[in-house]
Amino acid sequence: MTNNTTRQIVAGLRKEWCFFWKKYCFLAMVAIFIGCALLFPALAGMVQLMSDSVDFVLEEMPELDDGTLSALNNLGTLADMYTLELTFTGTIGMFQSAVILVMVLLIGTAGAEQKKRSIIMPQTAGLTPAGYVLPKFILYPPMIFAATVVSTFLSNAASGAVFREAYSADTVFFAGSIAGLFAAFSVCFYLFLGISLVQPGLSVLYVTGANIVFSGLITLAFRIDRFTPWNLADMAAFLPVEDSPVGTNINAIIITMVITLIMCVAFMLGTLFAMTAKQVDNTADEVY
Repeated sequence: MTNNTTRQIVAGLRKEWCFFWKKYCFLAMVAIFIGCALLFPALAGMVQLMSDSVDFVLEEMPELDDGTLSALNNLGTLADMYTLELTFTGTIGMFQSAVILVMVLLIGTAGAEQKKRSIIMPQTAGLTPAGYVLPKFILYPPMIFAATVVSTFLSNAASGAVFREAYSADTVFFAGSIAGLFAAFSVCFYLFLGISLVQPGLSVLYVTGANIVFSGLITLAFRIDRFTPWNLADMAAFLPVEDSPVGTNINAIIITMVITLIMCVAFMLGTLFAMTAKQVDNTADEVY
């Protein structure tokens, strides 16, 4: 890597960070992940409070009619359904929704610059495809990964306050890393499609649809529960669940994570290739 390319990458990182910060995208991302992390623990807490109120009413007013008693007992049954495992699994699922919202925040940098003609790369301008593409892949996927891991710890702490028990730090870190890698993979996939096709808005739908379709085909139609990036979400969700073959096969999880990392690199190289193919060569001698 030449010094010029290195300088371009450093400048590109500053430019991407300025975009993400000054457009309030970073603060929006933080709010999205905090909301997703606390949603299920908050619901579980409210249901637990209502269940405690039901117990108090049943003790104080045992003469209630059958219809009211049935409704109160149903509420108690609902409270029993909200377990630590269900709350953790639901939170991991919410992180997939968070990634969709983050992709929307990245529309401005994932191809919209080309669409608005605010970025061109003729060779005489000195801007290389690497200087344009690499900063995006260096900044955004690791940022989403870190946000997912931290949010997993936040959700576990909130669940601990509700249920008076929580998962161990190593379990939370491992599960958060798995979920974070799937989030980073989705962002890499999005950057590849958005920049290559110059369709950042539609690419959000493409990635979301592909994740839903491939996940359904792989797990339901082909009965494959490992070795593809689309298995990572289930692996993260069921990692703490006892007697779950998905969560206990650590070797399969690690191999799946390695395959996902390779695919992320492939998306980056594919985006570089696409931008190189688009590069305008206007270095020919001028004719007077």
